[in-house]
Amino acid sequence: MLESIPLTSTIDIILQTISALPMSQILMISGLPIVLLMALMEWWYFRGTDKFESKDSLASIMMGGGYLIVAEGFVVVAVVLPFFDWAYQFRLMTIEMTTLNLIGLALLVDFLFYLFHLTAHRVRFLWAVHEVHHASECFNYTVAFRQSVMYSFFGAYIFFLPAILLGFPTEWVMGVLAVNLLIQIWVHTQAIGHLSPVVEWLFNTPSNHRVHHARNPRYIDRNMGGVLMIWDHLFGTYVAEDPTEQPEFGVVSQVGKPTSYNPVTLTFREFGQIIRDVSRPGSMSMRLKHLWGRPDWKRPEDIAPSDKVKSNSKDVEQGLPSTVSH
Repeated sequence: MLESIPLTSTIDIILQTISALPMSQILMISGLPIVLLMALMEWWYFRGTDKFESKDSLASIMMGGGYLIVAEGFVVVAVVLPFFDWAYQFRLMTIEMTTLNLIGLALLVDFLFYLFHLTAHRVRFLWAVHEVHHASECFNYTVAFRQSVMYSFFGAYIFFLPAILLGFPTEWVMGVLAVNLLIQIWVHTQAIGHLSPVVEWLFNTPSNHRVHHARNPRYIDRNMGGVLMIWDHLFGTYVAEDPTEQPEFGVVSQVGKPTSYNPVTLTFREFGQIIRDVSRPGSMSMRLKHLWGRPDWKRPEDIAPSDKVKSNSKDVEQGLPSTVSH
């Protein structure tokens, strides 16, 4: 009969395992207690309201835990870090980590995050991964932890390879990225209103991020920045939160459908829809466009004439692309 392992020994094993990880991954794992503490404080602040849904928060925490174990705890350590170390030999220069260069790296990582985030909203197979974070119809600190394990298999970290090839050491790139992601936790709340106009213009704030998580037509695919909003201003993806139009959270594809709290369903439902779309009869180019096209792209025969008229008139009126991501 196997003897049970004492609790103290189990804790020691966990602590030893964590301490053996790179600093960037230790920082990422620290996000769990941070999120839980902030969520508890926020829940107490909003007690008696509909800002929290227990099943939704539990699903978010479970998915975040799976993401930390699979993506951050295994794939990054076993695949991403060795690959980045290998790629570092092809760097354009060797950059010493001075204070000024650290600031430059922080700006570069934030810009690369913007590019990744924008792509995740514009390319469907990446949206299938990222949609998990947007699928909650609540908006609170547990949503900050709501991530998909599928990030491990779809090359999200490849977006940060340019920093390595430029000449920044792997441990610094990953460490700055971890700090960038941790900073983004605080914007997932309804407890903080509008801040000063200067702060709202420069930084990602709860107000700016509420816009990002909203499915209101004018808010969709906006405010992609991680820490800074300057990239959104530069590339025309910024929209301020309108006090007269409260954000409605969630994804458009779920409107009118039962809300799921099953982590497996949440992780794979968009992939299932992609498989169904790709499997439909048609040319190979049409089939494959369901993978790399925009998330809301439809085959020409699937677009009703009335939808075409609405889409074209909206384009002329707003000067926007004729499609939206979710």
